[in-house]
Amino acid sequence: MFKSLFFSIIGFKLLAALLLLSNVCQCALALILLTVFSSHTLGQEVDNLGLRPDTSRDTMKGNRKPGSHIKVFLPSLPYLAISHSVNAGLVRPANNQRGWEYDLAISHKRINDKTYEFELRQGVKFQDGSPFDADAVVINMLYFKMQPYTYTDIDRVYDRAEKISKYKVRFHLKEKYGFFLYDAMWIHFYTQAYLNKYGWNGKPTAPNLAAPGPYSLGPYILTKGYVEGNRNSSTVELVANKYYWDPNFPKVEKVTVYLDLKTDAAISDLLNHEGKLDVMPLPFSYELPTVLSDYAKLLRSPSTNNYSVHMNMINGNPLLKEREVREAINKAIDQESLLMLSMNGEGEFSPTMISPNFYGVRQASRHLQSHSFIESPLSFAVRKQLINTIKKHQLSYGMDPEKKLKLRFLVQESFLFLVKDIKYFLELIHIDLELDIVAEEKDIFNQLLNPRDGRNTTQYDFLIWGNYDWIRHPWTALFVYRPSSVWSTIGDDQTLQNYIALLFKTAIDEAEYIPLLRSMIEHVYHQNYMLFLPSPNKVLGLNKEVFYKPRPSAFIPLWEIEVSDNHWSLRQGDYPIALKEPVIITHSSPGVD
Repeated sequence: MFKSLFFSIIGFKLLAALLLLSNVCQCALALILLTVFSSHTLGQEVDNLGLRPDTSRDTMKGNRKPGSHIKVFLPSLPYLAISHSVNAGLVRPANNQRGWEYDLAISHKRINDKTYEFELRQGVKFQDGSPFDADAVVINMLYFKMQPYTYTDIDRVYDRAEKISKYKVRFHLKEKYGFFLYDAMWIHFYTQAYLNKYGWNGKPTAPNLAAPGPYSLGPYILTKGYVEGNRNSSTVELVANKYYWDPNFPKVEKVTVYLDLKTDAAISDLLNHEGKLDVMPLPFSYELPTVLSDYAKLLRSPSTNNYSVHMNMINGNPLLKEREVREAINKAIDQESLLMLSMNGEGEFSPTMISPNFYGVRQASRHLQSHSFIESPLSFAVRKQLINTIKKHQLSYGMDPEKKLKLRFLVQESFLFLVKDIKYFLELIHIDLELDIVAEEKDIFNQLLNPRDGRNTTQYDFLIWGNYDWIRHPWTALFVYRPSSVWSTIGDDQTLQNYIALLFKTAIDEAEYIPLLRSMIEHVYHQNYMLFLPSPNKVLGLNKEVFYKPRPSAFIPLWEIEVSDNHWSLRQGDYPIALKEPVIITHSSPGVD
């Protein structure tokens, strides 16, 4: 069985890649074993391997347990992941087809293309006990108007909010804007005390968690630390909000979130030391050790996550402005090898930088193929052609074509597993990558958001970050294509700018949506504006006594997480030996609630 499984998954081409890749050879056997452990079609073999059922839910009754406490490590987009656990808006992200559900609102109606009216939930209180009503919405929107976030078009199209009654408010826009309800997820409401101190920050990153205090309306109160896109403390602490409008949540009394742990240290805490860590995203190579751990279990699910690898066409190496050079770089990356080996098969092929699991994307891009599917970069003839392309453009820019093209790659430590193999592929086509490694995501964003104004303090040619979806609308991946945005390193492209302007006006249920999405994706594919990589699955390590049903996106509803009576924060005495046995891997369904 192992022999047939090996060849059916990896195949001849990937066997060749196995001999070439820099950091994956040692995990090939683990890949085979994990495939047996985790295959959806080999349930009998899983049972025969002796993995025990997950019994953690046996003592979970859906109520909050006094003294319960979990510890979470979030290296990517922590401010997005936990924002709705502290803050609240009229709607919030949801695992359904439209991608949202009501939160502080109970209903809405679209009066016309430019006017939306919301009925507010009654009896809601801020975390300090003060009332939330239409007056609070109007006051908050005055502050938002002065300093809105800027990664969508809401800063331009929002006009004003009007109180209709104590629990009814009307939003007026300047023009048709099909994206409005998605923006409403991230327009959060704060007490007057918070607004007086911090207002809305006007940053490209939306959620506003500038300081601890009872300032918002979410299920948890931020009691220690701060977390925004470009700044955060090393740790934040959350405690249950006694005024939260839904008495069934949150399930855990206290949450500690770590933001700057080293990956290896975090994994050791999760796998080997009970009580140090309960939830973390896993590098794919640690799946098997997690399954075999005394204290941890493995959870896998499809996702709408993406790897954003920017090519700096603004103030990076001038050769990156050449479409042929960008295309050669993309053609050098073998997506099959990265997905099946570097990523342990955890993901999906993608012809561009956007997960096919977003609404409409699979349909809009099915006619495109990843470059490496058209011509294998493992072929000597293809590599020679790509090298000649690089040398030709080196010569045209006055560079010595006999010297390797040196490019600098800014990478967060948690993505090294992937970037080291990208480095190897590019070395095969005459490109030498210098890796500039940083510890935290904020260090990446502080450089990503500044080249347009020439204020990046680190010179880079490539930059990677986890562009993890937060609203289940493809804009959460596509926004890095917007040429006028600080999130983009593309430079001027009026055609692309026009596509994006139309996308904001078009709702996903309109007939024009799929053709528009197809045209935009085709344009980016032809221009090779990003490094195109497979889209990753969500893979998490959990304490064995923690239950969490993950969303496909980066959004983490911390208030839904539960712990059993055997959890370290509640149990008296040592963890029972019988419970240390490996737990069957959880496969979360790709469907919606």
